[in-house]
Amino acid sequence: MAENTTEKFWEMVDDFGTCMVVTQDGGSLRARPMAPRVSKERRQILFLTDRNSHKVDEIEAKPEVAITFSKHGEYVSASGRASISTSRALVESIWDEEAEAWMPQGKDDPSVVVLVVDPDEAEIWDVTSNKIKQAFEFAKAYLGDKDRPDTTKHEKIAL
Repeated sequence: MAENTTEKFWEMVDDFGTCMVVTQDGGSLRARPMAPRVSKERRQILFLTDRNSHKVDEIEAKPEVAITFSKHGEYVSASGRASISTSRALVESIWDEEAEAWMPQGKDDPSVVVLVVDPDEAEIWDVTSNKIKQAFEFAKAYLGDKDRPDTTKHEKIAL
């Protein structure tokens, strides 16, 4: 896809404070909310986590993950491969007060690691219309003038 679409993805995900990280636990999928730290330079989405958590074991067994973001009419999903980094410099670079609250053992504790997601594809849904246009579009779809309401811009992106 076009470079501007890829940049739109990185700008959108940088604006979310929380996302759902979906891992594989045997034959089941598990989703959990996590605080992303977006590295546009590295083209990665980073999360601080505890080395002893189940998600680390799940990622080491099956590194394919999905992440989803949602707020105020903006929706983003991405899939890719995850890995665990024990780099103290990487931990230091994304450590903040929020991390301190969740991980009182501190950034220097070896149990604090970084879950690194290298996304390879994404989808964006951006609700582009106001409430009045949305109501009109739903009415047209209901009356049979359209297959479905046209209220959202949807794009697939190869990262």
